[in-house]
Amino acid sequence: MYIMIVNPVAGNGKAMSLFRRIQKEPLYKKENCRSFLTEETGHAERLALQVTKIHHESLKGIIVLGGDGTLHEVVNGIINYSETPVCFIPAGSGNDFARGMSLKKRGLKLFRSYVRNPKKSKVYLANYSLNNRKKHGRRTFMNSIGFGLDGVVVAAANQQKYRSWTKRLHITKLTYPLALLRSISKAKPIQFELSLDGKQMNIHQAMMVTITNHPYYGGGMKIAPKANINSKGLSILVVKPISKKKLLAMLISVFFGLHTKMKEVEEWKASSVHISSGQPLPFQVDGQNGSCCDCSIKKAETSTTFYLD
Repeated sequence: MYIMIVNPVAGNGKAMSLFRRIQKEPLYKKENCRSFLTEETGHAERLALQVTKIHHESLKGIIVLGGDGTLHEVVNGIINYSETPVCFIPAGSGNDFARGMSLKKRGLKLFRSYVRNPKKSKVYLANYSLNNRKKHGRRTFMNSIGFGLDGVVVAAANQQKYRSWTKRLHITKLTYPLALLRSISKAKPIQFELSLDGKQMNIHQAMMVTITNHPYYGGGMKIAPKANINSKGLSILVVKPISKKKLLAMLISVFFGLHTKMKEVEEWKASSVHISSGQPLPFQVDGQNGSCCDCSIKKAETSTTFYLD
């Protein structure tokens, strides 16, 4: 049995349209697929937690139809049953995880591929805990976690009025770049302490600090060109204090991964990262925004099973 978790509003309704087509597919009935539609933020995580707890012995996999935010919730919902295979059908506005995993097929073809000839892949994602809640607050991210300007931009992009505007104009794929343009004028350096693999770094302020599993974020921006999701480490990118004009130039060059040649940009590799500050830092994780004063990040020691095309 396959369980489908569908975010009906993902991709400006694209996910729901695709789901109706999948329901008509003979394989949907043949494999006894059961589906659930999410109703609010956090619902996908609760659904994943419930279905794995009840059906983990007979479950062939969870098919996630939506965007990276929906997948983020499902991955965290199956944390007690990480051996449960996850099948991702990207239908959001960004779909960066699909890029990072090099998924070639899309839509109905991808659904058929998962059901007919699933190929298992063990992927080591990354864990993070906020404000020293390591025992009870550990969570997983697939794409990236970022502090400073990164968090400010995602907060702007997640505003309901802004999202409604981009949907009406059918430019949801440009949500992050446009939000970045809007946020540049307000950009300010953040103050922090940073350590990589336990070593204190001699850098205490930056426009943004981004830790990522693979190269992409923001709907195709190549933020960390050298990152590889199969790597044992994480890529850490720091943008030092920079002028507004250079930030604008970085916005253009980041789509091609050329921003790393700028002298204000530094990139490192590490398996564990710790960042702290005396004041709340705006942050984003897999496209969800918040603020914190302390965050510990580590490459996951246990793998998550994904089906690939």
